[in-house]
Amino acid sequence: MQTVVINGTPRTELGKKATRALRKAGNVPCNLYGGTESINFYAPEASFRKLIYTPEFRLAEVQVDGKTFKAILKDAQYDPISEKLLHVDFQELVDTVKVKVSVPLILTGTPKGVATGGKLEQVLRRLTILALPKDLPNAIEVDVAEMDLGDIKRIRDINVPGISFLLSESNPIARVIVPRAVKEEEAAPAAAAPAAAAAPAAAAKPEEKKK
Repeated sequence: MQTVVINGTPRTELGKKATRALRKAGNVPCNLYGGTESINFYAPEASFRKLIYTPEFRLAEVQVDGKTFKAILKDAQYDPISEKLLHVDFQELVDTVKVKVSVPLILTGTPKGVATGGKLEQVLRRLTILALPKDLPNAIEVDVAEMDLGDIKRIRDINVPGISFLLSESNPIARVIVPRAVKEEEAAPAAAAPAAAAAPAAAAKPEEKKK
């Protein structure tokens, strides 16, 4: 799994004035919690780009005052107008403590239903999971190659050891939908059959009158 290194500096002042000064200098105030101690520090705004501005799930290696902590990003606050990064919270990873994270859902393979006119629709792009640090995945991959027209895959169809899903197991994650044009093509022969059967009967009535 890819890890982003955050080189932090301990905060010696925690007031609003000190916070404004940090941000003005291009730094972001941060907090690390979840382990044996809570640490307030700051780091250059540029150090968070590969951690925050990506759809991928990545770990953080926070280095502060000669100590290194494995952590996950828990929260990021932004200015509502400028969208500038204002504050970041990290949760330290403890080997025996499960953590809640959001990871990408990746569909692999081409559904056989697509070859017959269907369209693959991915319902969920990310999944919220609960797992120990050792079981955290970069992403969760689901093979959809065997899906046919009208098939639906749900969370209960995913089996990844060591991971619990924090959404209902009935939630759909992907489906192969049948486009309207395909439905109309399938319905046309069925509608034509009764009409074809009725035609000979209608043609026979004049002959009966001659008798």
